[in-house]
Amino acid sequence: MPRSQQSKPPVRRAATMAVTALLAVVLFYLAVQLYTIFHRSYKTETAIAYTMADSVELTGVAVFDGVDVSGGGNLGYLVRDGERVTGGTVVAEHYTDTNQALLRERLDTLERSIALLIKSQNSTGSELSVLTSQTRTALYDLLECMDTSRYDGITDAQENFLLAQNRLQISTGQAENFDAVVANLQGEKSAIESQLGELDTVTASTNGYFVCGELAPSIEPEQESLDAASPAELQAMLDAGFPAADTSRAGRIVTGFSWRFYAACPIETAERFQQGSTVQISVPGKQNDPLNATVESITKDEETGLAKLVFECQTINAQVLRLGVENARIDLKTYEGIRIDKNAMHIVNGEKGVYVKYGNLQKFLRITVLYENDTYLLVPKNGAPNTENEVRLYDEVIVDGTNLRDGQLL
Repeated sequence: MPRSQQSKPPVRRAATMAVTALLAVVLFYLAVQLYTIFHRSYKTETAIAYTMADSVELTGVAVFDGVDVSGGGNLGYLVRDGERVTGGTVVAEHYTDTNQALLRERLDTLERSIALLIKSQNSTGSELSVLTSQTRTALYDLLECMDTSRYDGITDAQENFLLAQNRLQISTGQAENFDAVVANLQGEKSAIESQLGELDTVTASTNGYFVCGELAPSIEPEQESLDAASPAELQAMLDAGFPAADTSRAGRIVTGFSWRFYAACPIETAERFQQGSTVQISVPGKQNDPLNATVESITKDEETGLAKLVFECQTINAQVLRLGVENARIDLKTYEGIRIDKNAMHIVNGEKGVYVKYGNLQKFLRITVLYENDTYLLVPKNGAPNTENEVRLYDEVIVDGTNLRDGQLL
């Protein structure tokens, strides 16, 4: 008879199950560790140089001393906005047909090209490395104007690039001079001038800074009324609007060397300012570069809880001359340093700091906060005195990550 099979003893079966369970636990632990190591993600951000400001947003009106320039119709302007003119200067000419406007545009282009070519061949002699550097810088400036939509500066940037290119051609022997090209352009210029003939012109009646009628402010606030207004009256003026300017004018000439900005705000906001102090004023989207201004006066009305602030600025340019009622940004104080994402900050043993990626290691560096907003911190630059800041420019700061610890492998 065949021998009957015998089942495994209960003790042996239990031991086998225990070993299997232990191996499963070990394998699961290893799997978790391997997943953690190979799927651990860290988000870093480079620490860059940056400027931040303690700012206040104010609504107000810009006021200039000036006179209107009479004239209308199809005008072609011969001076740029923001350009200083003297009495009697021809600022525009009147066209009787569209072809004249096209001829004038071509004539202006020819005059700029001729002046550029003459300047190119009369200002050579620099070393090749210097000319190459100037060409590269001019190209970067032109690209920056296009990238940042600063279209008002594209013409100057383009001419600077062409000037650098022309100088480089002469210095390297690619061109001996531009005499032949200039002669051809001069001939075309003379022909266009004869076609244009005598045109009716618009002249400046006084000295000052010119802005064309289309871009001049569409309102005409009275400075005397603004000076006499209480904070509540100024707020009412801003809410109701100001008298409209003459729409038939050819332009406006600002006769003063400064302008004022009148703003109404709560008293709590006004208490952040000090009369006579210097601040910086800008209008995002119009005058983006902050301009130095002085807090001329502060008038508070405890009954209404409002205050009137008057700022005076002595910088005039094309962008400023177009300002009317605006939402301005007033920078009370600016700070320069290294920018760090606010999410990167940790407090370890009572000290503020960030974790920085050094090769395959993470290192905790202490920081001293100069200024902060809702998104970023600003810390001192390298070697700043009286600070305990250890972060350096271009460090790779860990903004997001897990299991952060000084000296630990990433």
